Amino acid sequence: MTKRNSGFYRNPEMLVGISAVFIGLAALGVSLFEAHLMRQEQRAAVLPILELSQSFDIDESSTEQATWRFSLQAHNVGIGPAIIRDFVVLADGKRQATWNDAMQVITASTAGLPYRQSWINGRTIPPGGQVVMFDYVGPVNLSKIATQSKRLQFEACYCSVFNECWRVEFGTAGTTRATDNCASTRDAVVFNE
Repeated sequence: MTKRNSGFYRNPEMLVGISAVFIGLAALGVSLFEAHLMRQEQRAAVLPILELSQSFDIDESSTEQATWRFSLQAHNVGIGPAIIRDFVVLADGKRQATWNDAMQVITASTAGLPYRQSWINGRTIPPGGQVVMFDYVGPVNLSKIATQSKRLQFEACYCSVFNECWRVEFGTAGTTRATDNCASTRDAVVFNE
C-alpha cells in the first residue's frame, strides 16, 4: 500500500484556489490605488489658487481724475472655482468692519471717501476670474492711500468644490496655508463691505 501525502501544496485544486485568492487581493489593491489616484486627479483638476493684490496709478501731471486710481483685487489664478468663506481686513492690526472704516484709519480722516466696492464673502470666483473689492478713483487722498496702504492687511479663506480649504494673505503672491475649515481666526465681526 502506497502512503498518500495529503499536503495542500500537492493538491492542484488547493493551489489554484489559493492562487485565485492572491490574484483577487492583488486586483483589489490595484483598484483601490487607482481610485485613490483618480480622486487626487479630480481634486487637482478643480484646484483654486487665490491671489490678493493691490494696484495704483498716480499721475500727478494729469488733471483727469480717471488716471488717479487705487484698487484692491482678488484673482483666482487656479483651474477650479474659489468659494470665499471668510474675509478679514485689518488697519494697523485692528479688524475693520467696512472698507470705509479701514480707509479712515490709514488716511486719518473721518470724512467718508467716495469709492466702489464688491462683496467678497460668500462669493465664488471662477477660474481666471477677478473681483475688484475696493476701487477709489480721483486725486483727493489718493497719494495718502497709496503710501499708507502698507498699513492694511487682508486675508481670505477659500475652499474648492471638494471642501478643501486654504488661507491666503495679501502680499504672499498666492502662497497659501491649508486649513481644516474657514472659521474666522480673528474677531467675530464679519467683513461685508
